[in-house]
Amino acid sequence: MRRFSLAGPSGRLFSALMVLVLFSLPAFAANQTALVQLVEYVGADYINAVVDGEVVSPEEYAEMEEFTALLADGVAGLPAADGKADLQSQADALQQAVQDKAGEPRIKELAQSIRATLVTVYGIPVSPKSAPDLARAAELYQSQCAACHGKEGHGDGPAGAALEPAPTDFTEVARYDGRSLLGLHTTITQGVEGTGMAAYGDTLSEADRWALAFYVGAKAVTPSMAEDGEQAFNTVPGMKASLTLDTLVAQAPEDVRKEQGPQAYAALGYLRSEPSALFNKNRFIALSHDKLAEAESAYRAGDRDAAKAAALSAYLDGFEMIEQQLAAVDGELMRRAEARFMAVREAIDRQRDVAEVSDKVAAAQAGLYEASEALSGDGLSPAATLSASFFILFREGLEALLVVAALLTFTRKANATRASRHIHFGWVAALIAGGLTWYAANTLITFSGASREMTEGVAGVLAALILFYVGFWMHSNSNSEKWLGYIRNKVDSALGSGTVWVLTFVSFISVYREIFETILFYQALWSQVTPATQPYLFYGIGAAVAALAVVCFLFFRIGMKLPLSLFFRVTSLVLLVLSVVLLGRGIAALQEAGVISAFYLGVPTIEWLGLFPTVQGVVAQAIAVVLGVVLWLRGSQSQAKGV
Repeated sequence: MRRFSLAGPSGRLFSALMVLVLFSLPAFAANQTALVQLVEYVGADYINAVVDGEVVSPEEYAEMEEFTALLADGVAGLPAADGKADLQSQADALQQAVQDKAGEPRIKELAQSIRATLVTVYGIPVSPKSAPDLARAAELYQSQCAACHGKEGHGDGPAGAALEPAPTDFTEVARYDGRSLLGLHTTITQGVEGTGMAAYGDTLSEADRWALAFYVGAKAVTPSMAEDGEQAFNTVPGMKASLTLDTLVAQAPEDVRKEQGPQAYAALGYLRSEPSALFNKNRFIALSHDKLAEAESAYRAGDRDAAKAAALSAYLDGFEMIEQQLAAVDGELMRRAEARFMAVREAIDRQRDVAEVSDKVAAAQAGLYEASEALSGDGLSPAATLSASFFILFREGLEALLVVAALLTFTRKANATRASRHIHFGWVAALIAGGLTWYAANTLITFSGASREMTEGVAGVLAALILFYVGFWMHSNSNSEKWLGYIRNKVDSALGSGTVWVLTFVSFISVYREIFETILFYQALWSQVTPATQPYLFYGIGAAVAALAVVCFLFFRIGMKLPLSLFFRVTSLVLLVLSVVLLGRGIAALQEAGVISAFYLGVPTIEWLGLFPTVQGVVAQAIAVVLGVVLWLRGSQSQAKGV
């Protein structure tokens, strides 16, 4: 008996496409935070080794020489990058300054410069995934740290009395000024070789280590400084945009004071003691603001690629994460702000004048300010929380549901038990893969917005191509009585193993491309709600699940009652339309990831149709529509002639 197969040998297409999707995520290099730890240690402890050009502690001085040599060697081993030569010169200068027994101001100046260059050139900073639990940190400090550093952090713990060098006094302002939270986190994680500072990377969780870094990093912040800082953070124009989470984590207080002034210095102290103030929508808005400024600066310097990457990050890593929340509050404002980000990317892509790019950036930043004002207050309202939560899940889940439901209805009508099992296997595997990807993004590596869009884009285009083929195949057989009779009775044997695996892959890819982004959007939404409105987030999820269940039930109910030939035609039309939608979204995602260039049109975005205002996307969808119509008509004519 001849076996019908959509794809060649069993499972080969499924495996190949699965590998292509999962490995479209770029590799991430290991970060070099240990270099930050070294340079900060030198900057903070040099005063204990040399005073007025004289060595006051040979042991401390030997350590300074060792650490600066390690720093210079570590910089030399970093991968090539623009700015590495300057970084190497700074590291060599610091090593020479220690050998010359230079004054403390010179050592601190060089240390600050090296830290800033490391951050700028290699993007070293990492950040906590959620607001540090300072109550938990206080308990950990007493059980893990107080014996050496003292109950109040003065470095006077009983176990530290015999240590050389002595434990850090966290309340000392000079040390506070020179230590970043990133440096503290690295010290807690890796320890300090040759000292009494143990490594806690294997015994404390990442969240606990960040909480401890914030806790000890705020020991020198006085109540009056925190009060002044809170007022400055909430009232000084531009302060929330300039003090981003990355700034809080990566920069030492004295760096912030030099760059932004005493009010920013006080605000940084407030944020160290109350980090929850940054773990809300402001961090996404602030990130967008910074990336837009970075794009403008890079474009002025003639680095178009860097400008394009920064502009993409401004949207993907920042604004996109609050789109659903903003849409729930003011949909028109959301669309207007989104269009301004698009205008920035278009101006860079088309190499407009620097002045025009600057104007577009200014307009986008003004839109961010409007978004910040719209989302200001004590989190989202109950209605906005419920609405955003509902539409995140319903929008992302509807397309996947329609595809899976159509496939299952077909296999159930044809009594194809084996094929049904494989379809279920596909969407369950997608849920697991999505969860694992989310776990990796939160614990192992950091996925950028471009990586997320690359994954979605590749998955979207692949899904579109396969759905187009499956839809056309269904239509071409919708009027074949011989085929319909055959498939009614023997579909399990008629469907080859290659066909079954293609159905599995369609089920997998349709769900996987949605699940990861859905989780990320809910993470962003979670940071916008208060304890009073958190239940409404879950109400929204429940309502979306209920709505999707109703859609699924109706699809099954109606589909099972339709004659098989009519069902084939309706389902083929649904799959062809979805293929056009997914093609548009996939191309848009690849454009946002910077893989495909974009030439923008003056037409509105119609997201539910996958219509995004770019020449490439519109042309691709138009070709798909024309090809679909031609094939549909040819198939209908052939069937009418009995071919």
